[in-house]
Amino acid sequence: MFKSNAMQFTHTENGKRALKALGIFGAFILFTVAAALLLNNVIATPVSPREAQIRGWVGTLQDQALTKERQSAQQKLEAAGEEAVPALLTALHSNNATLRGNAAEMLGYIASPRATEALTQNLQNDPVVAVRLNAAHALGAIQSASALPALAASSVLDASQQVRTASAEALQNTNVRLAQSANKNIADVQAISVAPGQTNVVYLATKRDLLVSRNGGAQWDTLTQALPSLVSTLDVNPTNSDILYAGLHSQGMYLSTDGGKTWQALTRNFSNQAIGSSTVTAITVDPANPLRVVMAHGIRFGDSNATFMPLGILSSQDGGQSWKYVMDLSENQIVTRLQVRDGKVYALTSDKVLIAPLAD
Repeated sequence: MFKSNAMQFTHTENGKRALKALGIFGAFILFTVAAALLLNNVIATPVSPREAQIRGWVGTLQDQALTKERQSAQQKLEAAGEEAVPALLTALHSNNATLRGNAAEMLGYIASPRATEALTQNLQNDPVVAVRLNAAHALGAIQSASALPALAASSVLDASQQVRTASAEALQNTNVRLAQSANKNIADVQAISVAPGQTNVVYLATKRDLLVSRNGGAQWDTLTQALPSLVSTLDVNPTNSDILYAGLHSQGMYLSTDGGKTWQALTRNFSNQAIGSSTVTAITVDPANPLRVVMAHGIRFGDSNATFMPLGILSSQDGGQSWKYVMDLSENQIVTRLQVRDGKVYALTSDKVLIAPLAD
C-alpha cells in the first residue's frame, strides 16, 4: 500500500514538473515570437507615401547640375516647408558633399530654427568650402541668436574668404533681427553678444542702456543707464554668462560680474595713456581658458574723437587684472573682431586676418 501511494505521488510530481516545463517553454516561444514581430516592425516600418515622396526629392539634390528634376525637387521641398526638415537634416550628414551643400541651401530657403544646430556643425566642421558657405547663408536666413558665436568665429577663423564674408553677413542679419525684437533701430545698437555656453543669453548695448534676454531674444529686460559710457564691443565669458567685458568708445575697458548691473574699470591695468581717450575695439575670451582675455585697443585724439590710432593687441591670463602685449598694430590695422584657437589669436581687420601666438 505504501509502495503504491509512493508511486502515485511520484507520477503526480512528474506531471506537475512536466506541465511547468511546458508552460515555461510555451512562454519562451511566445516571447520569442513577440520580440521577432516587434523587431520586424521596428526594422521594416513602412514610411508614409508623403515621407517617401520627400525623401525622393531630397535624393535629387545630389545632382551637381541644376537639372529640371533638381529644380523641380527644390521647389517642392520649399513648398513642403517644415515637413521636409527632418529629411534635409539627415542629408546634412551624407557622404555626398553636393547633397550636403544643396540640403543646407534648402534649409536656408525654409528658414527653420530646428536646423540651426545642425547647420552650425556644418559651418564649423565640414571640410568642403561650398557646404560651409551654404550653411552660413542658411544661418543668415534663420537668424537665430544661438548661431551668433559660431558665426562670429567663422567670420574670423575660416580659411575661405568667401565663408568669412558670408558668416559676417549672416552675423549682421541676425543682429538686425535681434535689434528689431528689442524694439531698437540697429543704427542705435553699439554691440550685441551671446554667451557661447548659454546661447539663450543675449546682451544688447544701446547708448548707455544694456538690454538682456534670457530666451534667445524673444523677451528683453532693460538695465537703464547701466553702462559706464558708449560701448564699442561686448564679450561674454563662455562658462559664466554673468561675467561680461565691455570695450568703451573713450574710456577703455570695463568688467561686470553680475550680468551688467555694476561695472569696474580695467583700463588702468593695461594703459598709461589718458584714460579718457583709450578705446577698446574688440574683445574675446578664450573658450578653452575663460581666464584668458584678449583685446585690441588704441587712442582717440581731438575733441571730436575723430582720429583713432590703433596701439596693439593685449592678452590677460587672470580675467583682465594684468596684461601683456601680443602684437603692435599699424595705423590702418583697426581690429573689429578677435578669436582665440589653439594658443593663437586671430584678429580681423578691414583687409586681412592677423595671427600671433599667445604666451602661456
